[in-house]
Amino acid sequence: MLILTRKAGQSLIIGPGATLDPSISVGELFRQGPIEVMVSSVSGGRVRLNIVADRRLLILREELIHDAA
Repeated sequence: MLILTRKAGQSLIIGPGATLDPSISVGELFRQGPIEVMVSSVSGGRVRLNIVADRRLLILREELIHDAA
């Protein structure tokens, strides 16, 4: 599980990670279940998100997308 805190107007990016074989089927990628995003808390202008997804997916705060490229 990944836990991220976001403020209003911030986002996150979910895409293929470096270990994801581009020929994999969608069925295989979601064999263990769907991506689950749960709001675990809200405090002032911050929202805490719990994210469960296949480990082959890359989940980044949008401000880090250029660092990952």
